Amino acid sequence: MTTLPEKKHVFQAMFLLDNQEVRAQGFNAIRDWVKSILEKHGLDVKVLRLWGERPLAYPIAGRRRATYLLGWLEGTGTAVAAAKRDFYLVGPVFRLLFLHEEGIPADEMEFGIQQMDDKDLVIPEDEPEVVEEEESEVEEAAGEAESKDADKKEADKKEADKKEGEGESKPEAAAEGKSPETAETTEAKA
Repeated sequence: MTTLPEKKHVFQAMFLLDNQEVRAQGFNAIRDWVKSILEKHGLDVKVLRLWGERPLAYPIAGRRRATYLLGWLEGTGTAVAAAKRDFYLVGPVFRLLFLHEEGIPADEMEFGIQQMDDKDLVIPEDEPEVVEEEESEVEEAAGEAESKDADKKEADKKEADKKEGEGESKPEAAAEGKSPETAETTEAKA
């Protein structure tokens, strides 16, 4: 049985790079590593360029910012799946996305494999997590709620003690064979 060769498609790819790795190794070294993984699996890389360094929409594994690498390539779906496995196993790419496209825009083809001086790429330090402040605010709110509960319980207890003090004559009246209502009426008349 013969298998037909898989059809080649055009893909747009976005790679989110760990900023610490980009600072340590340099953008060009990481771009070349990404390109080598793609080519290792038979993908023809047409464009690979810096899309920017930006904040993430939400924290991912403690990261708040990433360097985005945009790529345009041609290859089979099987090759893309194999490359994805490699990227997730090891390396500075912590998220990636491949989209099937009809073709590569002409303005993107002008970029090709972008070369840039690593000194030109400014990557700000990651912002510290603010989770601790949020947790302390939650703890403070919980402490205030517990304090209010304790105050309410104490007030309820005082009220119950007060009612007990008022009701002492009622049990005495019951011991004398009078109903509590009769005892109240008798006390009111006196």
